[in-house]
Amino acid sequence: MEKKSVFDRLFRSWYLEMVYFACYFVKDKETSKDIASDAFEYLWRNYEKIDESTAKSYLLSFIKTRCIDHIRKQNSRKDYADFVRLIAGRLTEDTTKDKEMRYEKIQKGMELLTNYNLSILKSCYLERKSYKEVAAELGVSVSAIHKNIVKALRIIRKYVASEGDQ
Repeated sequence: MEKKSVFDRLFRSWYLEMVYFACYFVKDKETSKDIASDAFEYLWRNYEKIDESTAKSYLLSFIKTRCIDHIRKQNSRKDYADFVRLIAGRLTEDTTKDKEMRYEKIQKGMELLTNYNLSILKSCYLERKSYKEVAAELGVSVSAIHKNIVKALRIIRKYVASEGDQ
């Protein structure tokens, strides 16, 4: 009974603070509530292992990690959406010939990539592997994969834009 009453007290005291802390990173109230709730669930499941004096630090650390994961996931979705828009074309009234020309430009832009960047791009977008899976295969960090994807897309966009000016 004591465990539950102490946990209830901690929850009532810190829940809003944890939601606001998460909201600082993710800028979405509902997502922040979910992350804070997950943190308290984690605290409840590991309550015997965590000293009450360090519980707040565990919550803050858990929330920060979850927020970073959420932001990374959002960024990878944005990168994928950008890639799809680049591949598919932005104008629906494009003729077949225009689409073929754009596809050729993209292919030529991809030829400018290093083999390493090209293999990462293909793994993430064509084979639909997660950044984490690709990072594990190559023995690098997830952030390194993200940086290489951003670099590859920038090179392709720059090439396609410069070819459009000619």
